[in-house]
Amino acid sequence: MSINEDKWRLFIAVPLPPEIKQKLETWCSEQKARLDFKKWVHTEDYHITVQFLGDTAPGRLDELLAALTRAAKGIIGPLEMEAAGIGTFGRPTSPSVLWAGVRGDVAGLESLHSRVTSENRALGFVPEERRFSPHITLARKFREGARLDPAALQTQPDFGRWTADRLVIYRTHMHKHPMYEAVGSALLT
Repeated sequence: MSINEDKWRLFIAVPLPPEIKQKLETWCSEQKARLDFKKWVHTEDYHITVQFLGDTAPGRLDELLAALTRAAKGIIGPLEMEAAGIGTFGRPTSPSVLWAGVRGDVAGLESLHSRVTSENRALGFVPEERRFSPHITLARKFREGARLDPAALQTQPDFGRWTADRLVIYRTHMHKHPMYEAVGSALLT
């Protein structure tokens, strides 16, 4: 029996529309033979993380939604975003994460991140210390012993543009595919 069975593992994110998810999935399918990652993200799980909250009592969902709504108000409407480019986090020859880049109204996204973390800090959720770096995780855990050929990342695909009009609170279901379940949302107004 797990200590946190009565908790939900939550995070807040900007969701992606189906057509962007499909373009990401197509690219990933074409690259799996070249890029030796152990875990590829399920198509339905692509998103841009705004804040990781961690294990949270489900009874706190209403207060989180209220905070999210406050953070989303006054952002001056939806954000025009673009998914483009590829990169990695971790050692260049053995990265921990493969990601797609985020362009467009990144300043608006950074402002939104700041507002969300400020509202959630008042609820006791401590923001990460590292700098906010918006991205879309595609794969994790490069295979041990394998070496990444930098040429494999030379392509800088354009996955498309979309209007981000909401924030979503996602619940993580470990070892399921897809892994993330939307449990609440707030419109950017």
